[in-house]
Amino acid sequence: MTKVVIADDHVIFRQGLLKLLQTSEDVMVVGEAGDGREALRLIEKENPDIAILDISIPNFSGFDIANEIQLKGIKTKVIFLTMHNDSPTAKKAVQAASGYVLKDDAFEDLLYAIKSVSAGKKFVSPSISEKVMTGAMREDGNRILTDRECEILRLIASGLTNKKIADTLSISIKTVETHRTRIMQKLDTHTSADLVRQALKMGLIELI
Repeated sequence: MTKVVIADDHVIFRQGLLKLLQTSEDVMVVGEAGDGREALRLIEKENPDIAILDISIPNFSGFDIANEIQLKGIKTKVIFLTMHNDSPTAKKAVQAASGYVLKDDAFEDLLYAIKSVSAGKKFVSPSISEKVMTGAMREDGNRILTDRECEILRLIASGLTNKKIADTLSISIKTVETHRTRIMQKLDTHTSADLVRQALKMGLIELI
């Protein structure tokens, strides 16, 4: 059973999320809050597995709460909810939390996001990850990836499967798999979500 706290200042939206989560036998909502400081108190008291936080919640933003969770060594993982799909917010959210769900997609994506984050994975709403990342290699003479690896990284980040990448580049699936393995080794990552997150942090790709 995954214990969850919900924090959002819009009461009707929060009640809708609560009803959605109550449809899952694997999720237990242990508290809800309408402002950031109340949410942090709840998290400290209930120690939930996941905190679902509105980024723009008043009195203490979702980013502030996530930072406090990290500073205090609380094990709660964070899924951000937001109306914003702009590049700076998206980039910051992907780096700061385990999940990033647009409010427009919340009722379609949230249960899946909780399942993914509970399993130790990251989740980003498809409408963000499809928009997403273009290869913007730093022209500083210290390239970590080759041009081909950068191209494949861009396609991985846009959500394409190995087969679709192979079809797009007119190469074999085995070649794509080899490149993917090398990219992950170079960036010291183990999953596609971690790969994208690390590439963002290193400035190898950027949100558009």
